[in-house]
Amino acid sequence: MFANPEKAQGVNPAEVFTRMLGELPWANLLAYVQANAALHKMCTFGGHRLEPKKRQRLEKIISREAEKSDFSEASCNGLFAVWYPVHEELHNKLEEYFHSDEYLDYRKENKLGDDDYVLSDEKFAEFYAVREQPAWRILLHFSPLKFSDTQAEQILDESQGNSDLLEQIAQQAQELEQLRRRDAQLSAEQARLQEQQQAANAELLELKKQLRVMRGEREAMQQKYDSSQAEARHLQQRLQENESQLGLRQTELEEGFKRDMARLQNDFNRVSEQLAAWQSKYEEQRLLNRGLERNSVEADKAKALAETESTRLSAAMERSSKFVDLLLSRIDWPKVGAAMKMNPTLRRNFNSLVRKLNYEEDRSLTIEGTLTEFWEKLNKSEEELVRRLAQSNTLEVMAGDLPAFWEQVSELFSDVQINLEARSFMLGFLQEIFFQSIELEDLQEPVVPKNKLKK
Repeated sequence: MFANPEKAQGVNPAEVFTRMLGELPWANLLAYVQANAALHKMCTFGGHRLEPKKRQRLEKIISREAEKSDFSEASCNGLFAVWYPVHEELHNKLEEYFHSDEYLDYRKENKLGDDDYVLSDEKFAEFYAVREQPAWRILLHFSPLKFSDTQAEQILDESQGNSDLLEQIAQQAQELEQLRRRDAQLSAEQARLQEQQQAANAELLELKKQLRVMRGEREAMQQKYDSSQAEARHLQQRLQENESQLGLRQTELEEGFKRDMARLQNDFNRVSEQLAAWQSKYEEQRLLNRGLERNSVEADKAKALAETESTRLSAAMERSSKFVDLLLSRIDWPKVGAAMKMNPTLRRNFNSLVRKLNYEEDRSLTIEGTLTEFWEKLNKSEEELVRRLAQSNTLEVMAGDLPAFWEQVSELFSDVQINLEARSFMLGFLQEIFFQSIELEDLQEPVVPKNKLKK
């Protein structure tokens, strides 16, 4: 068996190691560096990062470290373990064979150990391919496989590779011609596809433009929809609130209607009772009015007599009114008051008639208002009584209270009687003063002289 790479004449281990290192994908190489702590430290020393653009630097460091150990098995096994699965076809064929029952029988037959991996000449001829010669050289130098001298020479034979290479070149020339024809077809197809692509790109741009417009419209419609949804929710809420308020209002109105109906029914019953009472009172009052009409006729007669008497008295008052001021200026009031010797009761009655009788500091008598005004005031009650009697039918309805109206008329009758008594008393009083204070001969003078001032 051929197990020592040093026997491979004319083969540079560094070149084979560099090839194995260069065939590793970046992901596998990065995993190998990160798994080796010492190597990872050297590769990242100085702040360097493990990046694909720095792969050449990493390969130099890894090759330098392997060269220091003269590409020993310990320094190269880790990298080989990463490289081996990369050649998937070769890896699968070898692994399937070494784990098969066939190899188990072969190992027992040739009394091989569990860690011995050997290919028979038949299997080597089956698995070996000239196009994979570089990979087999890596297996020859760095794998645990044991090759025979014949197998090693075949792997290292360059001439065999050249003849096979010529065959491959001829075959590739035919394939190249086919590829050229295929390329012409593909170029025409590419031109057609480019035209279609340009048309598709133009159509795509137009579609993108339409898409943007449609997106804008969709967003606007979405906003309108959201606004309408919010407005609908708001209106629904208001509708529910209004329905609730309407129900409450309807209940309140129904209750109020029932209360009003009950109140109006009570008022109707009360008014009906009052109407019946007023009808009975009206009949009574109508009978009473007949009596009052008769009284009114009698009162009119009395009024006529009173007016006749009043006219006569007015004429007498007119004749005597021009002498009143002269009489009052000629009367010695202190002497008259002393001569009358009025008791308190008489003084109070007199005060109620002339409204005010007062002895001033100079013991002169003053009267508030004139006698004419007082006399006219006493006559007003008679005129009011006659007016109420004449218009009783209208005034009693306007008053709205028949008993109160006729009670006022009755009181007015009493006032008129008192006023008549007051006027009679006043006439008698003035007559007494006149005849006690004035001589008839003095009235014959055209001007009544004034009293001399008291010293």
